Amino acid sequence: PDYDDAWLLALSREARKVFDIGCNIGQAALIMLHANQIKEILLIDPDPEALSKAAQNLIHNHPSQQARFVCAFVSDKEDQRVNFYSIARGAASSMYASHAVTASSIGVKKQVITTTIDHLVDQYSILPDLVKIDTEGAERLVLQGATQLAKRKVTRFFVEMHSNPELSMHNNAQAILEWCRQVGYRAWYLKEKIELTSPETISHRGRCHLLLLPIHEEFPEILRNIKQGAPPQEIN
Repeated sequence: PDYDDAWLLALSREARKVFDIGCNIGQAALIMLHANQIKEILLIDPDPEALSKAAQNLIHNHPSQQARFVCAFVSDKEDQRVNFYSIARGAASSMYASHAVTASSIGVKKQVITTTIDHLVDQYSILPDLVKIDTEGAERLVLQGATQLAKRKVTRFFVEMHSNPELSMHNNAQAILEWCRQVGYRAWYLKEKIELTSPETISHRGRCHLLLLPIHEEFPEILRNIKQGAPPQEIN
């Protein structure tokens, strides 16, 4: 199991509409759909080969009628072009060459079109109660493009945090905390089950997970006893 599999399964038990940002080949989507509570799920990835594989995986392994697929790079602005390093085989894909080591080492990159979460909410008329973000360093940009959604105070954001030579974990966390202050959210460090108030708490991490909740919402009890890296299990 990955760090976050059990957390995602538990959170999906309380979700009905989900955005999977950076879905890759659909591993997280399959875990979340296993909870059988989700009515609509939007899978978004900028690599068409990875997204096609995600669709295939959902079709072969789970009823896929509640799923839609969008090929785009989720960011803070609509209809921009960014460089994206990817080999579409499940390896890390990123806007940062230093993060997508395999792709950048062989010079594989492409320009992809951006979209925003706020645009996707309007375009598909889906108000997600859970947004999973795994974008290999672009987390802060994704959230900046979700400001209008966050202001509704109905969505949980499950964020996989990353660092690389071009972006320290300290700076990444600082940007996320500033976004939380702007939109009225709190960040929770899932490994320790504590509210994150300073980037110093996770500065030593290369990768970790945060749960961003509306300021009035308490930490979910369903996550309280699930440790980082725990195997997925049925949550009562």
